[in-house]
Amino acid sequence: MAIVEAASCGLKVVSTKVGGIPEVLPEDLIYLTEANVPSLMEGLEKAIADLKEGNVVCPYECNIRIRKYYNWENVSARTEVVYQKVTQEGVKDLGHQLNGYLASGVWPFLLVVSLTFLILNLYEYLVPRRDIDIAKDYNHKSQRKTRIN
Repeated sequence: MAIVEAASCGLKVVSTKVGGIPEVLPEDLIYLTEANVPSLMEGLEKAIADLKEGNVVCPYECNIRIRKYYNWENVSARTEVVYQKVTQEGVKDLGHQLNGYLASGVWPFLLVVSLTFLILNLYEYLVPRRDIDIAKDYNHKSQRKTRIN
């Protein structure tokens, strides 16, 4: 929310392209960079250069634009678009996931993901999914009607 508040005040926003940030603000209100120091420095330098050259948007206009983007109907519609993109991507194998984390520069997280993968595979070996009973869906509406009558 900090970047939304900053943009609504007309401030220049520089952020990385991770964690859903690209979907938060329109491209002309944010400088998106890779998640590394040289790229962040480049984004900051662009923002400072724009400020020195007078390439700024009126804070009042920014506030009006942000208000339009962040009503509940609009936020829920954009959230739905993000979820649809995620569900259409399909499942990535561990190698693709680790490469993605490696590219973002989060080394300790690679260890956590790898360890979690090993633990889940150990559980799968000890208690295979096929041996676990699946709970039936509970229809609370039909149960409620029978109790009332």
